[in-house]
Amino acid sequence: MNGIETEELLTCLHVNLFHPDQASHPLFHSLPLNNPHTMDAEDPLRLGRDGQACTFVLNDTCVSRKQLSIQAYKKAGSTCLSFFIQNMSQKGKLVVGGSELRYLERAELDDKVLLRFGRYELLIFQELGESQTKFDVLFQTCNTPPSQEMGVDVPCRQPIMVSSGLWRNFQNGEPTSQDPLESDETILV
Repeated sequence: MNGIETEELLTCLHVNLFHPDQASHPLFHSLPLNNPHTMDAEDPLRLGRDGQACTFVLNDTCVSRKQLSIQAYKKAGSTCLSFFIQNMSQKGKLVVGGSELRYLERAELDDKVLLRFGRYELLIFQELGESQTKFDVLFQTCNTPPSQEMGVDVPCRQPIMVSSGLWRNFQNGEPTSQDPLESDETILV
Protein backbone atom coordinates (compact mmCIF):
# COMPACT_ATOMS: atom_id res chain seq x y z
CA MET A 1 0.00 0.00 0.00
CA ASN A 2 1.23 3.44 -0.82
CA GLY A 3 -0.76 5.21 1.91
CA ILE A 4 -2.86 7.28 -0.51
CA GLU A 5 -6.55 7.25 0.32
CA THR A 6 -9.10 7.53 -2.43
CA GLU A 7 -12.19 9.62 -1.89
CA GLU A 8 -15.58 8.06 -2.35
CA LEU A 9 -17.34 9.39 -5.43
CA LEU A 10 -20.51 11.18 -4.33
CA THR A 11 -23.80 11.01 -6.17
CA CYS A 12 -24.53 14.49 -7.54
CA LEU A 13 -28.06 15.80 -7.74
CA HIS A 14 -28.00 18.48 -10.47
CA VAL A 15 -30.78 21.07 -10.09
CA ASN A 16 -31.21 23.40 -13.08
CA LEU A 17 -33.45 26.30 -12.10
CA PHE A 18 -35.61 28.56 -14.23
CA HIS A 19 -38.06 31.37 -13.49
CA PRO A 20 -39.21 33.86 -16.15
CA ASP A 21 -38.28 36.82 -13.88
CA GLN A 22 -34.87 35.52 -12.76
CA ALA A 23 -32.97 38.21 -14.70
CA SER A 24 -34.80 41.08 -13.00
CA HIS A 25 -35.30 39.64 -9.49
CA PRO A 26 -32.71 38.05 -7.14
CA LEU A 27 -34.72 34.84 -6.69
CA PHE A 28 -31.71 32.52 -6.53
CA HIS A 29 -29.06 34.70 -4.85
CA SER A 30 -29.26 32.73 -1.57
CA LEU A 31 -28.44 29.43 -3.31
CA PRO A 32 -24.87 28.15 -3.69
CA LEU A 33 -25.02 28.46 -7.49
CA ASN A 34 -22.41 26.57 -9.54
CA ASN A 35 -20.73 25.14 -6.41
CA PRO A 36 -21.47 21.58 -5.26
CA HIS A 37 -22.87 21.48 -1.73
CA THR A 38 -22.30 18.22 0.18
CA MET A 39 -25.22 16.87 2.20
CA ASP A 40 -25.50 13.97 4.63
CA ALA A 41 -27.74 11.30 3.10
CA GLU A 42 -29.95 11.13 6.19
CA ASP A 43 -30.73 14.88 6.03
CA PRO A 44 -33.51 16.05 3.71
CA LEU A 45 -32.83 18.80 1.19
CA ARG A 46 -35.58 21.34 1.89
CA LEU A 47 -36.30 24.18 -0.51
CA GLY A 48 -38.58 27.12 0.34
CA ARG A 49 -38.50 30.73 1.46
CA ASP A 50 -37.97 30.11 5.21
CA GLY A 51 -34.25 30.11 6.02
CA GLN A 52 -34.92 28.58 9.46
CA ALA A 53 -36.80 25.52 8.16
CA CYS A 54 -35.14 25.04 4.76
CA THR A 55 -31.66 24.03 3.71
CA PHE A 56 -31.90 26.24 0.61
CA VAL A 57 -33.89 29.46 0.21
CA LEU A 58 -35.75 30.97 -2.73
CA ASN A 59 -36.25 34.72 -2.29
CA ASP A 60 -39.85 34.92 -3.44
CA THR A 61 -43.02 35.57 -1.43
CA CYS A 62 -44.94 33.33 -3.86
CA VAL A 63 -42.90 30.35 -2.67
CA SER A 64 -44.15 28.52 0.41
CA ARG A 65 -42.15 28.63 3.62
CA LYS A 66 -41.40 24.94 3.00
CA GLN A 67 -42.01 24.23 -0.69
CA LEU A 68 -40.50 20.78 -1.21
CA SER A 69 -38.24 18.20 0.34
CA ILE A 70 -35.90 15.74 -1.38
CA GLN A 71 -34.72 12.78 0.66
CA ALA A 72 -32.04 10.25 -0.20
CA TYR A 73 -32.68 6.58 0.47
CA LYS A 74 -31.25 3.24 -0.52
CA LYS A 75 -33.26 0.55 -2.27
CA ALA A 76 -32.81 -2.97 -0.94
CA GLY A 77 -29.94 -4.66 -2.73
CA SER A 78 -28.76 -1.45 -4.42
CA THR A 79 -25.37 0.15 -3.90
CA CYS A 80 -26.51 3.59 -5.16
CA LEU A 81 -28.57 6.30 -3.52
CA SER A 82 -32.07 6.98 -4.82
CA PHE A 83 -34.24 10.01 -4.04
CA PHE A 84 -37.87 10.81 -3.42
CA ILE A 85 -39.53 14.21 -3.42
CA GLN A 86 -42.32 15.40 -1.15
CA ASN A 87 -44.58 18.43 -1.56
CA MET A 88 -44.34 20.43 1.67
CA SER A 89 -46.61 23.29 0.52
CA GLN A 90 -50.13 23.29 1.94
CA LYS A 91 -51.27 25.83 -0.67
CA GLY A 92 -49.40 24.99 -3.85
CA LYS A 93 -49.23 22.05 -6.19
CA LEU A 94 -45.99 20.40 -7.23
CA VAL A 95 -45.86 18.73 -10.63
CA VAL A 96 -43.23 15.97 -10.87
CA GLY A 97 -42.82 14.74 -14.43
CA GLY A 98 -46.47 14.88 -15.44
CA SER A 99 -47.95 13.91 -12.05
CA GLU A 100 -49.32 16.39 -9.54
CA LEU A 101 -48.38 15.99 -5.90
CA ARG A 102 -50.53 17.61 -3.24
CA TYR A 103 -49.51 18.46 0.32
CA LEU A 104 -47.32 15.74 1.91
CA GLU A 105 -47.62 13.44 -1.11
CA ARG A 106 -44.34 12.07 -2.36
CA ALA A 107 -42.90 10.36 -5.41
CA GLU A 108 -39.67 8.69 -6.38
CA LEU A 109 -37.42 10.87 -8.54
CA ASP A 110 -36.48 9.43 -11.91
CA ASP A 111 -32.87 9.78 -13.07
CA LYS A 112 -33.98 12.92 -14.94
CA VAL A 113 -37.22 14.74 -14.12
CA LEU A 114 -38.90 18.12 -14.59
CA LEU A 115 -40.46 19.73 -11.50
CA ARG A 116 -42.87 22.66 -11.67
CA PHE A 117 -44.46 24.83 -9.00
CA GLY A 118 -45.79 28.32 -9.47
CA ARG A 119 -43.73 29.84 -12.29
CA TYR A 120 -40.65 27.79 -11.38
CA GLU A 121 -39.23 24.95 -13.41
CA LEU A 122 -36.49 22.70 -12.05
CA LEU A 123 -34.80 20.05 -14.13
CA ILE A 124 -33.24 17.51 -11.77
CA PHE A 125 -30.92 14.78 -12.89
CA GLN A 126 -28.56 12.44 -11.05
CA GLU A 127 -24.94 11.64 -11.61
CA LEU A 128 -24.42 8.33 -9.80
CA GLY A 129 -21.72 7.89 -7.19
CA GLU A 130 -20.51 5.27 -4.73
CA SER A 131 -21.09 6.91 -1.36
CA GLN A 132 -24.07 5.78 0.66
CA THR A 133 -23.64 8.37 3.40
CA LYS A 134 -23.31 11.67 1.49
CA PHE A 135 -24.33 13.28 -1.78
CA ASP A 136 -23.69 16.58 -3.57
CA VAL A 137 -26.32 18.99 -4.83
CA LEU A 138 -25.36 21.40 -7.61
CA PHE A 139 -27.69 24.34 -8.35
CA GLN A 140 -27.40 26.09 -11.70
CA THR A 141 -29.67 28.51 -13.51
CA CYS A 142 -30.74 28.07 -17.12
CA ASN A 143 -31.74 30.78 -19.57
CA THR A 144 -34.58 28.87 -21.24
CA PRO A 145 -37.33 26.86 -19.57
CA PRO A 146 -36.34 23.20 -19.20
CA SER A 147 -39.85 22.25 -20.38
CA GLN A 148 -39.14 23.97 -23.70
CA GLU A 149 -35.84 22.14 -24.10
CA MET A 150 -37.51 18.82 -23.24
CA GLY A 151 -40.48 19.46 -25.54
CA VAL A 152 -42.98 19.38 -22.66
CA ASP A 153 -46.17 21.38 -23.19
CA VAL A 154 -46.74 23.65 -20.19
CA PRO A 155 -50.02 25.61 -19.94
CA CYS A 156 -49.46 29.31 -20.48
CA ARG A 157 -49.85 31.39 -17.35
CA GLN A 158 -49.52 35.13 -17.48
CA PRO A 159 -48.91 37.28 -14.41
CA ILE A 160 -51.52 39.97 -13.85
CA MET A 161 -51.11 42.95 -11.52
CA VAL A 162 -53.84 42.95 -8.87
CA SER A 163 -55.04 45.91 -6.82
CA SER A 164 -52.74 45.19 -3.88
CA GLY A 165 -49.70 45.77 -6.09
CA LEU A 166 -48.64 42.13 -5.98
CA TRP A 167 -48.51 39.72 -8.91
CA ARG A 168 -50.88 36.79 -9.24
CA ASN A 169 -51.09 34.25 -12.05
CA PHE A 170 -54.21 33.80 -14.14
CA GLN A 171 -55.05 31.13 -16.68
CA ASN A 172 -58.10 31.37 -18.93
CA GLY A 173 -59.22 34.41 -16.92
CA GLU A 174 -59.29 32.47 -13.64
CA PRO A 175 -56.70 32.68 -10.85
CA THR A 176 -54.51 29.61 -10.67
CA SER A 177 -53.63 27.96 -7.41
CA GLN A 178 -50.06 27.29 -8.58
CA ASP A 179 -48.60 30.12 -6.52
CA PRO A 180 -49.08 29.47 -2.82
CA LEU A 181 -50.55 32.17 -0.66
CA GLU A 182 -49.70 31.68 2.97
CA SER A 183 -52.06 32.78 5.72
CA ASP A 184 -49.94 35.89 6.39
CA GLU A 185 -49.97 36.93 2.72
CA THR A 186 -53.39 38.19 1.85
CA ILE A 187 -53.98 39.24 -1.74
CA LEU A 188 -57.25 40.85 -2.68
CA VAL A 189 -58.43 40.17 -6.21
